[in-house]
Amino acid sequence: MSKQFHALPVRDLGRTYSLATVQPAYNIGSGDSAVHLLTDFCQRRPPALNSDMNISEARLWMKMADTAFKLVENGAGECVGMITIADINGELPLSLANRRGVAPGDIRVKDIMSPLSSLPATHYKDLARATIGDLVSTFRAVHEEYILVVDNDRYHEGEQYLRGVISAAQLVEKLHIPIDLEHRASSFSEIVNVVQGNF
Repeated sequence: MSKQFHALPVRDLGRTYSLATVQPAYNIGSGDSAVHLLTDFCQRRPPALNSDMNISEARLWMKMADTAFKLVENGAGECVGMITIADINGELPLSLANRRGVAPGDIRVKDIMSPLSSLPATHYKDLARATIGDLVSTFRAVHEEYILVVDNDRYHEGEQYLRGVISAAQLVEKLHIPIDLEHRASSFSEIVNVVQGNF
């Protein structure tokens, strides 16, 4: 017996309409699970940039997506690194172009990205056992903007895959404190005070 489907009632709106009010975010503390801050690629696969894309095009893509970072894939679709908007807008592309004697537009994403091998990573099972306070301590130790999270591939025994990423900036945003992430040493001492209850 086939199920009957019905169209939803639709209506015309006036020229203006109020937007929904954002619901108050869940307030996290130092004892809460670190998984709260995971951007989980199992729930939403992030769009990636091709490693051979020039930085002008990459800048445009990142601007349109309104994102601070992108994963980088090679021609085979394998994730090989990460690039941030700070990488693209920083001094490295210009200095690299000057050293090579080429135009800045000739610099490729792969030339300035951070290879996966250079980025800190933790296993999902360790993240699942960790607290926000543990996560803050980890950021203090690695002095990086992002921590990658890997997990075991249940379809391929002995292999792992990139499960997600945790952003220091998101940690700061969730804790509702104004911190300049450019100054890692002082920033995370402030974060530690916050997650220990010194709001």
